[in-house]
Amino acid sequence: MFWWWLAVFGINILLMGYYWIHPVRIAVVMLLEIVVVLIVNPRKKDWIWVGLMGLLAPVVDLVVVSGGGWKYPVTFWGGIPIWLPLGYVMYGLIVRRLVDDFPKAKIKK
Repeated sequence: MFWWWLAVFGINILLMGYYWIHPVRIAVVMLLEIVVVLIVNPRKKDWIWVGLMGLLAPVVDLVVVSGGGWKYPVTFWGGIPIWLPLGYVMYGLIVRRLVDDFPKAKIKK
């Protein structure tokens, strides 16, 4: 499963890179991905990751954006895009699965 999660991670990066100008579309895709991951591949304490990544990461981003650290071109609230909290949640879930599955991954030499 490690390679599957790595591919999903890369596809999400491309999705944000190409479709950042359509924030509602990205938000819908991210929300659907989160629901599918939580239903198809549930892990113990996933909701803790959803809470941490969905609340704390955007708060930190809001502080930095309001302080002038950087800005996003298409924003909705507080200077951040609508899809950003969902992106943090999705990446939190994917990174958790990558870390859990890495010892089981078979890497050819």
